[in-house]
Amino acid sequence: MKGNEISKAIGRIFGEAAYATKEDYERYLKNFDKNTAKIVPFTQPDGNIGYHLVDKNGFILNNAGNKDYTRNLWQEQNQQSLRLYDNYMDKNERTEQLSNGNNLFLDIEHNPNANYDMPAYTVPPVGSHYVNKYGDIIEKYANQYNVDPDLVKAIMYNEGATGHKGGLNYLGDVFELSGSQMPMNIQDNTWGNFDGQHYDTYNPEQNIELGVQVIKRLQNSINNPTIEKIATLYNQTGAMEVNDYGARTRTIYDKKPWLKKR
Repeated sequence: MKGNEISKAIGRIFGEAAYATKEDYERYLKNFDKNTAKIVPFTQPDGNIGYHLVDKNGFILNNAGNKDYTRNLWQEQNQQSLRLYDNYMDKNERTEQLSNGNNLFLDIEHNPNANYDMPAYTVPPVGSHYVNKYGDIIEKYANQYNVDPDLVKAIMYNEGATGHKGGLNYLGDVFELSGSQMPMNIQDNTWGNFDGQHYDTYNPEQNIELGVQVIKRLQNSINNPTIEKIATLYNQTGAMEVNDYGARTRTIYDKKPWLKKR
């Protein structure tokens, strides 16, 4: 069924004015191709969360009068500007937009179950090694792109201390066989071409510059960005809520373990 047919059907079932619940839409979408429309949260004028049905082109299918609004359109209601979140995009769609110079508008939810503790496989000296070795380069590019250097350091520490894969990641980098490259543990195949420029992620300085730019782009793409939310998307671009990686990055950011005497 096409988007305009869904829109008309929704109007008949839910009416023009009321916002249906997420459960209403989930139940209703069972009748349609899942690729036709997605459920997208938005903040209503009263501060509560509502939901829209949005097709792949960003058109809202459930608005009054069955008019089409693109995801970049701002609706004025009660003197408040509402913008449709880009949460309907999957990991690949988000990455493509971000790599091509486009900021998104993502609402990453707080997760009360996220674990802020460091996992048992953490190797603190590895994380500290990377941060202390590349501290000057971090400061250089964090200043250039207006990013908190301690956020970059916290992410780098997290990647080194918990993303080591028992030393296999290091060996993979040495022989240029790794899927993601230290010190930012960034994936060349995913982020290597950024804003029209190719970065050699096996080159530590280019790796860090690229990582800082990705962090900046993610920060600019999150509604009410926090350390947890930014780090979560750095680790899992398609995430909808804070994950354990994002939570423990906050712990690292607050404690700054790389400053401890070795």
